[in-house]
Amino acid sequence: MPKPRLGFAVGLLVSLVCSSCLAAGMLNLSRTEMTIAPDQPPGELWVENKGDTPLYLDVTQQLVTNPGQLPEHLVPVEEVPQPTLLILPNRLVLSPGQKYRMALKALSKPDRALVWRVTFRPRERIAVDGDHGGEAAAPLFVSIGYGAVIYQLHDANGSTRRQ
Repeated sequence: MPKPRLGFAVGLLVSLVCSSCLAAGMLNLSRTEMTIAPDQPPGELWVENKGDTPLYLDVTQQLVTNPGQLPEHLVPVEEVPQPTLLILPNRLVLSPGQKYRMALKALSKPDRALVWRVTFRPRERIAVDGDHGGEAAAPLFVSIGYGAVIYQLHDANGSTRRQ
């Protein structure tokens, strides 16, 4: 691709990202990190739309099986044999200015400390497809996710009774 077209494509991408931020919903999380102790209720995780349009969010919960190592190995909660923590809902719609408290439910006490990653992804994505003068080219998609990390501590006594 000649340099003028590359510059045009990059400029178009930047202008689309900037203009969509002005008109789109803006997500704010009350916490990006939290710890859940064994015999205490989970803290609160609030999600807020600070923008001027509705936000349609997909919420994913994943277990980090190798905390502190790169690359992270993430297992979706649906594939964990006996999850000890559940975060609901997995889809959410927020009106402009609306706040929502996510439901955090400790199902049982883990045998060891666990690390969970919760990601909020807006359902809209930005597609950039410049004019290539008849050349076949793939569009560029940009999707931004907002995340929180939850540390679920284990019981020092070793009991794993269901709550």
